[in-house]
Amino acid sequence: MTFHKTVIQAGLILALSATLTAFNAHSAEIPAFGPIPFSAYDSDGNGLISAVEFDTVRGERMANQASQGRPMRGAANAPAFSEFDTNADGQLTAEELTAGQNAQMEKRPGMGMGPGGGMGMNRGRNMPVFADFDLNGNGKIDEDEFIEARGQRISERARQGYQMRNLGNMPSFAEIDINSDGEVDHAEFSAHQATHRQQMQQ
Repeated sequence: MTFHKTVIQAGLILALSATLTAFNAHSAEIPAFGPIPFSAYDSDGNGLISAVEFDTVRGERMANQASQGRPMRGAANAPAFSEFDTNADGQLTAEELTAGQNAQMEKRPGMGMGPGGGMGMNRGRNMPVFADFDLNGNGKIDEDEFIEARGQRISERARQGYQMRNLGNMPSFAEIDINSDGEVDHAEFSAHQATHRQQMQQ
């Protein structure tokens, strides 16, 4: 009888440990500052973010900040899920999240073109969205589309008079194709965009 009790207790401990590990792994994906990547919100991996996922991840981030004694300035004014859900279908696509995050970045002091635009002026603006690279509209970006869309974007930005100083530092297709399946999906594209924004803020 004692043996069975021990086996059951060990099983429960292992199950609890696995649950806590999964929770901690998910929490580790949430950055302390800057935009939260799509993959951190999409906890069930279905390629969409529900209002529950959105609010849960935001809550985890606030709890993490509070536990470290860091204030969440502007948390009361943070945009609601509905402000990101532009088609009001109750789910966010990677494009809706990116567009919403870009809109929020433009509202921040020092990020826009208006008065007070200091060292951070224009950082994070005009970042491409998934549709800019998904030229055939099939929901995936292959390497040929990536190269063609990037060439079009570089040409357009050059025509607009932007200096192209960091062309040598642009990520390769393979760096964005996280799972190396030869296609970039919404989640991979959003994860790359979020990482890029965080690097620009540092």
